[in-house]
Amino acid sequence: MTYNVLYDAPAPDVEKSLDVIEKEKPDLLCLRELTPGFARAFRERLAREYPHTVFAPRTGTWGVGLASRHPLSRTERFPEKPHRLPALEAEMKLGGHTLKVVCVHLMAPGARHTRSEGLLESMEKNEKLRARQAQELMKRYAEEKRPLLLLGDMNEGRRASALKTFTAAGFAHSCDGPAASCGNTWPGANTALPSVVEIDHILGRGLTFSEARVLREGGSDHYPVRALVSFPKEEPKGSGKP
Repeated sequence: MTYNVLYDAPAPDVEKSLDVIEKEKPDLLCLRELTPGFARAFRERLAREYPHTVFAPRTGTWGVGLASRHPLSRTERFPEKPHRLPALEAEMKLGGHTLKVVCVHLMAPGARHTRSEGLLESMEKNEKLRARQAQELMKRYAEEKRPLLLLGDMNEGRRASALKTFTAAGFAHSCDGPAASCGNTWPGANTALPSVVEIDHILGRGLTFSEARVLREGGSDHYPVRALVSFPKEEPKGSGKP
């Protein structure tokens, strides 16, 4: 599951977001806009369910965290170049397999780079910046041979440059698989407004998706996305297949 939990969510909305996580019980959870308050509430309520966590909470929108029911190792927080906005990676041991997991948050469309900058100028700059962030991410994992799960708040739809870069690098979108019930993810449950854009995504390389859903619940301005993923079947030795 990937979930942007909203950096300034009030306590009742934090509990609603935790309700969704507790009900869905994902094996792995990518959290964005993770604040110290949300991290504390998560641990108080779900520490037993998620004994393996790597949290880097921050006041504001830069907090990131991974929570898992399975062991995590080789964790690293790194800047999403050419910006300093952090991503978080880890390796997860699952059923005899090792899965590389990368939790990302690409640049927000309306984020200003200078005080005098107008909205349209910001949006144009940030679209180009997200494309460069995607390119740098793909350079980072170009030689990765193991299955790789890439998920988070990517702040753009599937037809935009960053998502096209991921597709070109061999990543499949979870919502393109069978039994998918997806759609727009922002704004989310904390407003009466309808969702208008799909900006939260789960993608995989060397993996198979058999289900994906946007969950119309929670207490954030984003809806969470949940996917069911499996490892490719290994051919038996001596099968003669290449």
